Amino acid sequence: MSAGQITVLLNQAKLGDKQVLNEVYSLLYAEIKSIAGFQLKQLSSGQTITPTVLAHECYLKLHQSASIPVNNKRHFLNCLSRSMRLYLIDVLRAKSSQKRQRQQVYGGLTERVGDENISFDLIEIDRVLHQIEKVDVRLAEILQHKLIFNLTFVEVADILELSERQVMRLWKQAKALLMAMLNTSESANE
Repeated sequence: MSAGQITVLLNQAKLGDKQVLNEVYSLLYAEIKSIAGFQLKQLSSGQTITPTVLAHECYLKLHQSASIPVNNKRHFLNCLSRSMRLYLIDVLRAKSSQKRQRQQVYGGLTERVGDENISFDLIEIDRVLHQIEKVDVRLAEILQHKLIFNLTFVEVADILELSERQVMRLWKQAKALLMAMLNTSESANE
């Protein structure tokens, strides 16, 4: 099904037909589960949450909201991704308060950003993404697509309706801003 057809279904859902939202979820389930799996891989092992559970929990939150705030496929997936991130942060905070441990995110960011010795927790990256959103929404969106969805430059360009070259240029800016904010927060914590 095309992105345009999904947009039509989402518009019906905005008008109050929540059954249509179930259809959209079913059509995009493979992508949604892939995003959930990718987000869970960013956590260290020992998690009991599966991609299926994460996808369903976050979809239920979206489905139960009073209004359906999504405009198109991209927006729908972004809302679910953000919901997944917030859900995982809530889980980590609950565990952290019980064990007084911080959940570290390993590997993924270093591989995608290209710098060495990057270690951060999921709560920290969420905080930094919120800060970047205040500075530049498009840069935050590119970071989310690359770091959370693990999309290629071609895929991001298609979603954002930009050229691949523009996405690569924005990625460099977003990466620099991310590193600056992570370094600033590290300096403040010392």
